[in-house]
Amino acid sequence: MSYPYRFYAVVIPGLEDIAMKELEQLSAHEIQKDNGGVHFSGTMDTMFRVNIRSRCITRVLLRLKRFTAMSLNDIREKTQQVEWARFLNANVSLRVHVSCHASKLMHTAKIEAEICEAIKKSGVSLNSENNTQQVFIRIENNRCLLSIDTSGERLDRRGYRLEGGKAPLRETLAAGILQWMAWTPAETLMVPMCGSGTFAIEAAIAATHQPPGLGHAFAFLAWPQLKQKAWERVLKRARTMVRNIDFLPVYASDINQDAIEITKRNAQRANVEKLISIEQKDVKKLSKPERDEPGLIICNPPYGQRIDTNVRGLYAALGKLYQRDYRDWRMAVFSPERACEQALGLPVKRRLKVKHGGQWMYILHI
Repeated sequence: MSYPYRFYAVVIPGLEDIAMKELEQLSAHEIQKDNGGVHFSGTMDTMFRVNIRSRCITRVLLRLKRFTAMSLNDIREKTQQVEWARFLNANVSLRVHVSCHASKLMHTAKIEAEICEAIKKSGVSLNSENNTQQVFIRIENNRCLLSIDTSGERLDRRGYRLEGGKAPLRETLAAGILQWMAWTPAETLMVPMCGSGTFAIEAAIAATHQPPGLGHAFAFLAWPQLKQKAWERVLKRARTMVRNIDFLPVYASDINQDAIEITKRNAQRANVEKLISIEQKDVKKLSKPERDEPGLIICNPPYGQRIDTNVRGLYAALGKLYQRDYRDWRMAVFSPERACEQALGLPVKRRLKVKHGGQWMYILHI
């Protein structure tokens, strides 16, 4: 079966496999993994669903045109062939992102100018500052791929985390790790060193089946071709999925009182504060909740660009705590360097390599 549109889901590097499974669950088609993203096809309804319900995808691009370009004239001519009136209103603020690799055309500013000029000739004014639309062009070996953004602001910006800690964790990364660890609401979740509370909040949002994109200002909502009834149907379906629960075994803690207050306020904005137990506590004094069943611990210890003795000591203390009190539990730990894993001193079942804060690191499944 042929599907009318090709899309590209941008993800944090390392989350590609997790995003593929999510796209399958959202009824996407022709799913193919790429570095830092996933290709898929479907209808506009598919794109609506992915934007509003995906938990680990950063952005969704709609592929518009593929062509070969050896000159700026080729760029202008091929860009003009796109039916821009379907995607851009009469007045729009345009942001063009250009990426060039191993091609005859390498001057990004000139390429951007040609694309803007071609779009203007289609009757679109680029003077507005209220409606921003992003266009992406990637040129590699003289082959061009022209895409338009459907998401607007990044999808990890859920709207609840107006305050972050020293090293804020993207919501999409937290959600992706929860999926990688196959956490379910029936399992106790403990998040020591919780920072701004992202893991605990994402767990609560998932447990209540809240679509992460509810209330998001998607770029496609301003497209002239938008079929409002189709969008409202997908939106209504997403809203009906939300369920109310009275209790969730999620426990967030941090030694820093400021982090605790930030977590509480973020949880309130996400409307899940009643489902998360939040308290000030040193990880070295971590204690099990009243429930007897083993659960999951997720730790993202504080670390800087250089791993010093104090940080290694924290990993060593965490490893000893696990061996003493939590051997029947599962644990996921961020490890920016091999030295941290060695200090932890625990056998690792598997590793997930991801990019966080501009650097590669491993999530260790203990």
